[in-house]
Amino acid sequence: TSSNPSVATVSSSGQVTGVTQGSATITATSESKSNTAALTVTSVPVAAVAVAPATANLTVGQTVQLTATPKDSAGSALTGRTVTWASSNTAVATVSPSGLVTSKAAGSATITATSEGKASSAAVTVTLVPVASVVVSPAPATVPAKGTVQLSVTLKDANGNTLTLSGRTVAWTSSAPTIATVSPSGLVTDMADGGTATITATSEGQSGASVVTVQAPVASGSVPDPTLLPVASGQAPNLSAYLALNVANQPAGFSYNDPVTRVKVWKVTSSSTPSANSGAGHDYSDGPNEVSLGWGTNNNTHTILIRGDGMAYYLVDFTRGAGFSNYRRLTVQPARDLCFTFSNLASQPRIAYILTGSQVVRFNTATMQTENTGNFPLNQAGFGWLQHDKTDGWFAGLTTDQTVVFAWNSQTNELRTHGESWLNEGRLERDGRYIALTNGNSTFRLWDLATNTFGPTQSDRINFWLGHNANLRSQWVTTDVNASAPFDLDRYDPSGGQIVKTRFLTNSAGAGVHHAGNWVQSDAELGGNLNRQWSFMSGIDAMWPGVAWMQAIGVVRSDGSDARLLLHHYDLNPIYFADPFAQPSPDGKVVIFNSNMGGSGRYDLFVAEVPLR
Repeated sequence: TSSNPSVATVSSSGQVTGVTQGSATITATSESKSNTAALTVTSVPVAAVAVAPATANLTVGQTVQLTATPKDSAGSALTGRTVTWASSNTAVATVSPSGLVTSKAAGSATITATSEGKASSAAVTVTLVPVASVVVSPAPATVPAKGTVQLSVTLKDANGNTLTLSGRTVAWTSSAPTIATVSPSGLVTDMADGGTATITATSEGQSGASVVTVQAPVASGSVPDPTLLPVASGQAPNLSAYLALNVANQPAGFSYNDPVTRVKVWKVTSSSTPSANSGAGHDYSDGPNEVSLGWGTNNNTHTILIRGDGMAYYLVDFTRGAGFSNYRRLTVQPARDLCFTFSNLASQPRIAYILTGSQVVRFNTATMQTENTGNFPLNQAGFGWLQHDKTDGWFAGLTTDQTVVFAWNSQTNELRTHGESWLNEGRLERDGRYIALTNGNSTFRLWDLATNTFGPTQSDRINFWLGHNANLRSQWVTTDVNASAPFDLDRYDPSGGQIVKTRFLTNSAGAGVHHAGNWVQSDAELGGNLNRQWSFMSGIDAMWPGVAWMQAIGVVRSDGSDARLLLHHYDLNPIYFADPFAQPSPDGKVVIFNSNMGGSGRYDLFVAEVPLR
């Protein structure tokens, strides 16, 4: 008999048969006498492992089931044995405890099955899903004169699924390099005065193309046209090109083409120009005109206000394509920043208005003399900020303690004031009818100068004053600095007795982006309609190519339908006065901005030439 038949059985003739691993005692009995034998049953050892299939070819994302069969020395399959699986290169292929192989990336991997110290393997080769088609966008595309445009490529498989670019080679070529070249990353650069070129991207034998039209340069002295600028699509600054320019150490008068947009940029100031200074730029906010309308030949010369050390103010004349002349200190100094503004009238581009602290005077920047006519000067103390409408009729601003906003009509000599406990900068729109009022109550309220009444009020998620905005015709564009929607762009316009707020640009950058500046000329000067006025915006802080305005200056239509990139100013660790605060001339031909150009330890004033048509 067997003490453990589940381990071993014994026949009547004494034949013992092992059933499973373990121990048993076999007992033989005759005439009441017996004896025993101790028996140990062991498994047949694994002599080899067979893996099938022995080779497998996969594309990324595919799977294959491998099987492993342990065998004895006679080649018979053994059951009930433990098998472990392993991959020599898990970045290429992984294997599950059951032998299911999943491909991850192109390459080779050895999949090994092991049982009782014996092992066998299968060779797995993984290739990328073949490219079936290549799509280049935008197609077609336009390159501004002396500018660039960034093309992108999308690879697709036979089913139309988008393929990852990782691990794949894309080659870019131009059919006409003398007209437009293309970089290995798809950046197209204008090389000629107009023409077309076909830009082709090729990957794994498949190609896609975009026909690129290079715009011809336009004659000097014509109309500024933001649509000649590249579409703003998150272009990052070209850092290596900026480092090569060494702008921070260049003298005043130095010029360069922006490495991304090819817009001409000039350096207005330096540590010795217009006089020795630790930093020179333009006033840190917006509202007044700090660069004049064009005058002289083709109206291509502009007078620019410069703020130096100790609130000392200077002027300089800048001519597009030529440079600077006649740096001079103002003989009548503004009381503080934001107390100087150039005329909006084409008939008097060299006239400016200066708030001295006790008067608003009319000043001729050509003769450098006060030239009061009509109701000028306005004798009034305590005013500390100045702006005016497109006809130089209404002037508006604040008292220095920010408790009273004033409106003065230079044609009728009527002076109106309105006081509140705390006011931010009242904003006069260019048509001269409304002043936007914001205060500590986080509301937006209108002062209607035509009727001298107040209202309506907009309080939808203001949560901050109306600052760094564009004073357009009959509307305002401003940044929304609410914590829940940081630095989106909103438009406010009076309509049907209400103030309509429209969110027209959502900025996914989050905190750290700063928009400023204003596009101050009449919309009719650039074409379009009142609902699509251009507004300048400028950004600082971290460089993130996914956001159009970071480290950049550009223009956006007030309905959000178009956004264009002017240049990158490349500030690093800026102090507040190095923020760009981009501000154009009233005719839109040039734009001034501040920058420390790479963390130079000082800030300077720069001027950019807007493309003309």
